[in-house]
Order: sequence, then C-alpha cells, then structure tokens
Amino acid sequence: MGKLKRDKRKSLRSSITSSFYLMLGLSVVAAFLTWAILFVIFALLLQNERVNPANYYEGQIPALVEYMNEQEHILDSAAKEIVEKRIPLEGLDYQVVNLAGEIVYGTIAKSYIDSGSDLLTKLNTNLYDRNFFVKYYPLLDEQGLLQGAVGFRYQLSVLAANQEGKAVLYPLAILTFLTPFFYIFLFSYVIGKRLSSRIEKPFNKIIESANRIRNHELDFSLSYMDSTEELNQLMLAFEEMKEALKESLEQQWKLERERKEMVAAIAHDLKTPLTIIQGHVEGLIEAKNQNPERQQRYLDTIYKSCLRSIQLIKELNELSKLEQAEFTLQAAEVNAVNWLREKASQYELLCEEKHISFHAQVIDNRSEQSPVWLDVERMEQVIDNIFMNSLRFTPDNGDIKWLTKVDEQYLTLELLDSGPGFASKNPSKVFEKFYREDAARSGDSGHSGLGLFIAQTIVKKHGGEISAANHEAGGAYVKIRVKSLKPDAGQAP
Repeated sequence: MGKLKRDKRKSLRSSITSSFYLMLGLSVVAAFLTWAILFVIFALLLQNERVNPANYYEGQIPALVEYMNEQEHILDSAAKEIVEKRIPLEGLDYQVVNLAGEIVYGTIAKSYIDSGSDLLTKLNTNLYDRNFFVKYYPLLDEQGLLQGAVGFRYQLSVLAANQEGKAVLYPLAILTFLTPFFYIFLFSYVIGKRLSSRIEKPFNKIIESANRIRNHELDFSLSYMDSTEELNQLMLAFEEMKEALKESLEQQWKLERERKEMVAAIAHDLKTPLTIIQGHVEGLIEAKNQNPERQQRYLDTIYKSCLRSIQLIKELNELSKLEQAEFTLQAAEVNAVNWLREKASQYELLCEEKHISFHAQVIDNRSEQSPVWLDVERMEQVIDNIFMNSLRFTPDNGDIKWLTKVDEQYLTLELLDSGPGFASKNPSKVFEKFYREDAARSGDSGHSGLGLFIAQTIVKKHGGEISAANHEAGGAYVKIRVKSLKPDAGQAP
C-alpha cells in the first residue's frame, strides 16, 4: 500500500461548498427539463382534446346568452329550471338581474350591480372577484329592447375547466410544484452520499486499521486516499501513532509471534531431509540388489511414506500461512461461468480415466452480467480438494454430479458422488483439524486430516460456508457457498 503523503488537498469546507453548488445547479437543470416534458405532454393532451383548455367554460358563454335571449319570460323566476339544465353549473355560476340591477334568480347570491345605471356601465365589462371573473351580458326582448342582464362567474384555469379530472390534475399540479424540491432532495442525497463516501473511507480505513492493531497486526501502512486535507492529516497522525505503538508493543508480542514462527520453521525444516530421503530411495529403487522383490516392496513403502510426509509438510505450511493474521485473499474479477465450465472439463477428463460418469451443470441466475470477485487460486484449491476426494472414493462406473449456481452475490457449488459416503454420524467433523475417519472414506491411502480444514478456512475467508452430509440416495454430498468479494476486498497490503 502506498504511504500517506503530506500534500495539499481540497479542504473539507471547499468540498462541501462545491458539492452544494453542484447540487443546486443540477436541481435547476433537472427541474426545467421536467417542466418542459410536462408542458409537451400537456400540449399534446390539449391538442387531442383529452384535457379542456383554461377558457373552456368561458367559450360556452356566447351560446348560453343566445339561448337565454331566445327564451320568453327569461326574467321570470320560473325560467330558472330551464336555464340551469343548459348551463354547466360545475364550472359556471350565473345570476339574472332586472333593469334595476336586482337579482331575479341564479346561483350567485352576491350582488355586483348597485343600480340600473350601474348595470349599463358594467355590461360586457370584466369584473373581478378574487380569482374569479364576472361578466354581465344584456338580455333583450322580442323588440330588441334591454330587459335585464345575465352575469356569469368563472375561473380561467385548467383545474377549474376540468372538474372531472381534478383527481388527476391536482396531483400533477402538486407534482409540478414539488419538482424542484424533489430534485434538490435527490441530488442532495446522491452528491451527499458521494461526499460522505470520500469522508467515510478514511474513517473506515482507520477503523479497519484499529481492528488490525487489536489483532496484533502492525505490519501495514495506511494507503493514500483522495480525501480532504483534514482527513489526510488525521490518517497521517494515525499512521504515526501506529508506528509508535508498534515499537512499544514489539516486546509484548514477541513471544506469541515466536511461537507461531516455530511451528512454521519446524514444518519447513522437515521438508529438506524428507526430500533427500526421497531422492535416495528413488536411487535404491533403480539399483539391482539381492532379493530384489522384497527390497522393492520395502522401498515402495518407504517411498510412499516419504510422499505422504512431504504432502503433510506442504499442508502444514499452507495452514500456517492461512492462520497468519496478515494473510489476505487476492480478490480479482473473474468470469465465473467460463471458469466453472473449464474446471468441469478438466474433471470430466479425470473421471473418464476411472470410467466414472460425470454430470456438470452451471446455472447463471444473474439478471445482469455483474462481475464476480474471488481469489481464484484459493477457490481452485478448495474445489480441487473436494473433487479429488469424491474421485478417490467413487468406485469405477460410479457417478459424480456437480451443480454450480452463480447469482448477484453468491457462488454455490454442490458435489454428489456415489461412493461410500462419510462414516461419521456427524459429517461436519470432517472439517476439523487433523480429523481422520476410520472407515468408509478414510481408505488405506492415508491423509493428513488437513485438506478439508484448509478448504473450510478459505471458504470462511470468502465470507461463505461449507457443509458435508450423506445423501439419502447414498454417497457423499458437499455444498460450498461463498460471497462475491467487493473490489479490493481481501487484497494483500
């Protein structure tokens, strides 16, 4: 990991200020775009007569006035019923007055005419009553003489002109009004999340480093992050504190570290003499001596024991490496489907040599081809170990079934063979360190009891789980489920 640098970055104050202006600018642009889209939609609805225009009721007034002038005795209150059958009362209020300006009938109780002379001045003139328009039109008798007037009160608005569509138009109007506030909230959340991410990463890194220190791990450095000046200074201070703490705790942890190193050293030192013995035994096998048949049998036994010892040393070294606090997975993006199909092809060839029927199926349940992050080398170690166990204990002409599923977060592998299964009543014991079964799957080949423990350790480091059972139809069943690691998760320092 890169060392922290004492360079100048944007301050926290300037980061917050620039984020605010960015949020405000994006909100304004998005609101205007939304209003433009709504305007186009509304214009299309008007054009197709799906929505009434604002002057819908005002446009009906001339025809109504003409109709009322055609009626006899229009100033008689008995004409009210006939008139109201024609007037759309949901959008128009009306009032019939005589020549003196007195109200004869109508739905408007308020008087806007004070006298006969006032009536003459207000005919065909727009009056205003808050957000309503009021206009009086002359009523003429058969000789064309003025006998009174009819006044209409209405609103010039889309909502008033679409009484039946209020349930839809009101929410749309409210939505139009709230659009800027929605975008302010949205972009505040998105930009705030981005800013908080820049701020949270250093804190998370410090928390992670604090946990590593708690686990007696001090051989690491805080990586440099593109954050604010203040947080970079905080991380630098934490790095300096960690170095000081490392020096003060060095003696305290020395004994514990030496104990772990001793186990690794013994495993490493045993490997050299065992390898030499292997070389000498191979030479003896090639030599011609007396009673060669017996000598060959002994040498074969020694040779196999050496191989098993070397394998044990390898597994001990591997176990020591996995149990070290500083061990981390090397996560990388992998095409899981192609990788699994390639492994299936390899296993199929091995099964053919033993005349075993191999059935493999790879199911991709991802809605999108989202990447899968794994430590491929370690996962191959796990899968190879499980498969080789099945191959070893499955008899000739037997069956091995391998099902793999890939989804957005998990990789699931299920392996079923037609072998003798696990001898233990509790198959989960096979994952214990140095555990050996004394029957069915132990065989006579011998093993260290570390393979499945190592496999379980690797799976757990992937945030997953592994289980073993005896299948109802016979044979061993092993299931592995691991998480797709996040980018940079488990990367070595």
